[in-house]
Formats: sequence, structure tokens, C-alpha cells
Amino acid sequence: MTKSPLKHNSLRVIGGAFKGRKLKMAPLEVTRSSKMILKESFFNTLGNAIIGVNFVEFFAGSGSIGIEALSRGAKCAFFFENHKTSYKVLEENLEKVCQGCAYKTIFGDTFKTYKDSLKTLKGETIGYLDPPFDIREDRQGIYERCFGLVEDLDCQIFTNIVLEHISSLEIPEQIGKFMLYKHKKFGKSALSYYQN
Repeated sequence: MTKSPLKHNSLRVIGGAFKGRKLKMAPLEVTRSSKMILKESFFNTLGNAIIGVNFVEFFAGSGSIGIEALSRGAKCAFFFENHKTSYKVLEENLEKVCQGCAYKTIFGDTFKTYKDSLKTLKGETIGYLDPPFDIREDRQGIYERCFGLVEDLDCQIFTNIVLEHISSLEIPEQIGKFMLYKHKKFGKSALSYYQN
């Protein structure tokens, strides 16, 4: 019996200049997209604060959050992705949808590449962390590593950090110089917003 090929799902940009444009999803065996209601709530919360700032998606997958940010007026987006198949889908989505946009893709382990990759970043920046689905149950201390990453970020550049996580996770009130100011649950997932 032959194994069927991995299926690719699609989703759409929900607002801004690229509204309605289809995005290819990496295989669900590898990743999963952020829930539509979660994504909509996230961008409603940010509102016009996304316009003219940089946006960093630290675990990009297919790039749906960062592409949505570009669609809604972000100046530039950085995408970090470690999985080869997901990275290929990410590049395809950007080439198809984000022509004329300023963006940078970084292939490799986010925790090992972010310091050097963000050295060129200038101006107000929003960071979004959504750890990989296959280790999201914190089997490898992924959230502690994410907290360490956030603590290490330049608070002169990063004004807002948002963490997407399992809703049962105990979230610290403060990570480095970043203070928790909003927390919202969406079933098994949640968003926690930090600013300095």
C-alpha cells in the first residue's frame, strides 16, 4: 500500500491590501495555521499600530501572520522558519502575494539565528512568537526558551511582543523589560500581549 502524499491546505488573507488572496499552508503533519478567530482578534487589537512598523514572525510556518501584517501596512517583515517544507511554502506565498513588499526570510533554528539576523533591524518593531505545533505541549521547554528570547530582545526596537500559546500555560506578568498588558483565550490556544 502506497502512502498518500502530504496534503496542503489553503487559507486567505483576511484584511488590508491583499485581502482575499489565497495562501498555501504547509502540511498539517508539520504545522497548523493560527485559528481565523485568533488571527482576526490579534489584528483588531493591534489596529493601526501595525502601519509603518516592522513585524517579526519568529516561527513563521507558511507566514500567514507576517503576510497579514504586510497586507495591513507593516513597513517590513522578517520570517524565521526551521522546517524545509514549511520554508519552501513560506517563500512561495511571499513571492505570490507580497510582490513589492520589504521582507526577509531566515532559514534555520530561530533560537540560533535571531541575534545575528535582527542586527539590521531599525525602527519600531512588533514581534510574534508561535512555537512549533509538534513541540507545543512544552515537551522540550519551548516556552521557557521563548521567554529567554523575549528577554534578550532590544526593548529600544521591540515595542510589542505577542506570544501565541496553549491556554493552560502559566504566563509571567513580566519578561525582562516587557510587561503583560492583555491576555485572551481561544479554546485551547491563547494570545498574551507584552509591551515595554
